Amino acid sequence: MVPTDREISFRPIAPADVPNLVRWQRDPEVAHWYHDSAVLSDQELNDKWIRRTSGTGTPHETNTRRFIITVDGSDIGEIQVYDLRDYPVEATEIGIPNAGGLDLFIGEPEWRDRGVGSRVVRQFVDEMVFGIPGVETCVIEPEPANKRAIRSYEKAGFKFAKTYHSYANEMDCYLMRQERIPD
Repeated sequence: MVPTDREISFRPIAPADVPNLVRWQRDPEVAHWYHDSAVLSDQELNDKWIRRTSGTGTPHETNTRRFIITVDGSDIGEIQVYDLRDYPVEATEIGIPNAGGLDLFIGEPEWRDRGVGSRVVRQFVDEMVFGIPGVETCVIEPEPANKRAIRSYEKAGFKFAKTYHSYANEMDCYLMRQERIPD
């Protein structure tokens, strides 16, 4: 378990992070769940992350805010937040109004299975997702077979909503949700 006194923070991804982002996404345990890792060349994966750090490219690359997860000053992974209102096709599939979503991976293997993921998610939801004006629900969509992620999200307060096939993302999803606690 990760001691509760660990300092967790998030900083926007930058061009200097691209080598780590590519390395992390090539890690077999990450690549298993991020299918573009298997089909993109090293240069294409590098170019994708460069576009994301510069805020250029497709709406997916420009409408999603991405951050490096830092624990006690060490970069350990990537996390992202988006407002589903910016993704109408995905919002229709999910069917939850006023929702924001997140996705993440822990890129450094020594930080997996230590409880840090649940703490990261809990803090990020409070600070970033529910910081989006009008967002009342946070959703996350691991694949149904990603039991490690599902357990982590449950520990962070997410509840199962439904399983469905996302035609927009071409994958099966285990949709989980967490409601904003009113002030």
